[in-house]
Amino acid sequence: MSATKLFAILLCFAVIGAVAPLQSEAPKDSLFGVNTVILITLLAIPFVFCFLHSNNELVTSDNKAVVITGCDSGFGHSLATRLHKLGYTVYACCLFSKQHGADELRKLGESRMHVLQVDVTNEEEIRDATEYVKSTLGDTQLWALVNNAGIASYAEIEWCSVNVFQKIMDVNVIGVVRMTKSFLPLLRASKGRVVNVASLSGRYTLPAFAAYSMSKVACIAFSDGLRQEMCKFGIKVITVEPGLYRTPIAVQMMADSKKRWNDTPTEIRDAYGEEYFAGFIDLLNFQMTRARENVEEVVDMMADAVTSTRPRIRYVPYWVTKLRSTILMLLPSGIRDKLFRLYSVRVEPKCMHNSP
Repeated sequence: MSATKLFAILLCFAVIGAVAPLQSEAPKDSLFGVNTVILITLLAIPFVFCFLHSNNELVTSDNKAVVITGCDSGFGHSLATRLHKLGYTVYACCLFSKQHGADELRKLGESRMHVLQVDVTNEEEIRDATEYVKSTLGDTQLWALVNNAGIASYAEIEWCSVNVFQKIMDVNVIGVVRMTKSFLPLLRASKGRVVNVASLSGRYTLPAFAAYSMSKVACIAFSDGLRQEMCKFGIKVITVEPGLYRTPIAVQMMADSKKRWNDTPTEIRDAYGEEYFAGFIDLLNFQMTRARENVEEVVDMMADAVTSTRPRIRYVPYWVTKLRSTILMLLPSGIRDKLFRLYSVRVEPKCMHNSP
C-alpha cells in the first residue's frame, strides 16, 4: 500500500476518533451528537474505499481491439491515439471519415488503426461498422466499446425547439443504445467492457442545459441497468462523467445558442428581449472562461476505464470537480436551485419590465 493511501486512511480514522468522544460530553441535540459522528463516518468511508480501490495494474493490449465513437476531435480523437500507442487495435468511428480528424488517425498506420464512417443515428452505418469489425478482427478480440459521440445545446427551454431535444436524445442516448446492442455479442465473447461518456450534467441540471442534462441522465440510467444485466457475462460497464472542458463541442455552443435564438418565434423573443439574450451570451462567455483546458484529465480516465484490470464503476475527472459534485448532489433541491441561480442571467426579461 502506498504512503498516500495509508495517510488518507489514518487521517479518516483520526478525524472520526477525534470527534467520537465529543458525543458523550454534548447534549443529544448538539452539533457533536451521535448523528454527526455517523455522518462523518459515512463521508469518510467512500474516500477510503476510493484510495483502496485505485489500481495501476493494466491488462495486456495483445490481441485486443477497441471501438470508439466520436473520434473526429476532442476526447475520442485523443483516446484513439492513446490506445493505439499502447498497442491496441483501434476502430475509430468518425462522423466525417473524410475530413482532417479522421485523416490524422489514418496516418498512425492502417495495421492497427481502422477509421470507420459511423453516424450513431444511422443504423445502416452501425451495421456496416459491426460487420467490418467482425471481418477484420482475426485472432484479435473486441475488448471495449467506448460510446463517446455526443452533441450539446446551450439554450433556455423556450427557445430550444423540440427537434433539438429529439436530436440530442437520438445521438446521446439512442446512439449509445444502438452501438451497445450491436457490439455486445463480441464483448460477451471477450468478457470485455462498455465505457459510456456521460457528464456531471446527468447528476444535476444547470439553467439552459435541460436538453443536454436529460440525455446524460438517460445515459447514466442506461449504464446502470446495463451494468447489472451484463455482470452475469463478466462484462463491465463504466461511466466517465466530466464537467465542462474546452472541447470542440463546448466551443460550438456559442454559435449554436445564437442559432437557437434566431430560430425562436418572434413572440417568445419579444418576451425575453434582445438585452436579455445579450446577458445570456455574456453568461455563456463567462462559463467558457471556467471550462478546464486540460482535456487529457478526461482521456486519462477513459484510458484507465479501458486498460485497468479493476476499473471503477464511475469516473469523475479532477478531484475538485468530484468533491464539488458530491456536495451538490447531497444538497436539498431548494438550496441547490438557489446556488444555481447565481449562474443565471442577471438581466430581467423584457416582458417583466411593466409587470406589477
